[in-house]
Amino acid sequence: MNADYTAVATLAETYARAFHEGDAATLRTLFLPDCRLQFVAEGALKLFLASEWIDIVANRPSAASQGHEQRSALRSIQFAGPHCATVMLEMVTPTQIFVDVLHLLRPADGWRIVAKAFHSELI
Repeated sequence: MNADYTAVATLAETYARAFHEGDAATLRTLFLPDCRLQFVAEGALKLFLASEWIDIVANRPSAASQGHEQRSALRSIQFAGPHCATVMLEMVTPTQIFVDVLHLLRPADGWRIVAKAFHSELI
């Protein structure tokens, strides 16, 4: 397995763990500051800045704090080139299933999430 694949898979694992634990400090290190998160709800496009979404995650009870085990699965990693990748990650919370599509770029300081689109459904 090459180093880039390992680095991207590690980022995805870190992201899933930080989401599960509500770890805003770690999430902030993974996203570029102006990253946007987009999804469709009731047929309408919705948008958050990563900083807004991280604040929401930080200010709600995490699944970990409620005693739930982390349940996530890396569905795929694809590379467009040496500095561009896409990750598809499934995360299950006590009430929802999220499938996140994370778009990553690798500037000099390492792989970072530059955009996120996601689907969620109630369990």
